[in-house]
Amino acid sequence: MSRILDQFRASPGPLFRLRAPAPWRTRFPVRLPVVSLALVVCLAPACRSGAGSTGARIERDGLGRRVAVPRRPVRIVSLAPSVTASLLALGASERLVGVSDFCELPPGTTSIARVGGILNPSLETIRGLRPDLLIATTSGNDPSLARQAETLGLPLYTIDTPDVERVILALQDLARLLGEEKQGSIVVGGLRARLESVRSRVAGRRPPRLLFIVWGDPLVVPGRSSFLTDALARAGGDSVTADAPAAWPAFEVESAIARAPEVILTTPQNRGVFDRLRRDAAWGKVPAVLSGRLLIVSEAIEQPGPGVVTGIEEVARELHPDAFGAEAAERP
Repeated sequence: MSRILDQFRASPGPLFRLRAPAPWRTRFPVRLPVVSLALVVCLAPACRSGAGSTGARIERDGLGRRVAVPRRPVRIVSLAPSVTASLLALGASERLVGVSDFCELPPGTTSIARVGGILNPSLETIRGLRPDLLIATTSGNDPSLARQAETLGLPLYTIDTPDVERVILALQDLARLLGEEKQGSIVVGGLRARLESVRSRVAGRRPPRLLFIVWGDPLVVPGRSSFLTDALARAGGDSVTADAPAAWPAFEVESAIARAPEVILTTPQNRGVFDRLRRDAAWGKVPAVLSGRLLIVSEAIEQPGPGVVTGIEEVARELHPDAFGAEAAERP
């Protein structure tokens, strides 16, 4: 997620604001290039002829939109890392023809094109791939992409992942769209079993009060409606910012200090934040700083895809090492 915030800060071009939930939208105006009418007129006919499969069925996506989805999509463009991770988990790598610049692919993968950022994908590049389905997520992509894609004759299906349960359900939806219900059942069953294992291990243990730093300056944290808040609770933690009304609010430093977190977590990109906390006298009496429980965890728990379960396991081991025994020393 920190990498996505980096992209926002560097995003050029004509601007408009996001209008639906996304991780940073409650604080930052996100900027996207406006597709010109000339581009729409030029590309639309070619796009409409680019579908690689015949026939379509109407599906309702996570935004409640009715989308004409090919009966068997064979040329898919993923517009977010969590979507790509989900498709790879479902064994659909051979159907991927394009992914965002931030998506992680298996080593040695060279046949899948990069189509630009999560916030500003290149519709011209996407059109050139002749996809029969685009897949986006409410946790990162802008809903206006749906209108642009429709104008270009490209079906775009958006998944909605506001919490961990909806991440699991989105995997099931994608499996059904791909005709991979069997693989979907295997993947979802495994994820649910792992979540249940964590739940049983942390059950009955006092959840430590924790502060998760998504971004250091300004201080961005998960709020009430963030899937990350749900993931932290499943890991056996009690987020001190869980009552913040926005999903990803910029939080007052003084308020964070006053809430006296016992553990502070962040990801590797924000490692320097901990150096500042240790030197700042205002943080000196915060329990997490006094006890040295300033923990770096992977970005897995920030990703609303199948990898979030790995992130929950990782954080649970950090918060409750005695519940995991020798496993507490493991890292993903």
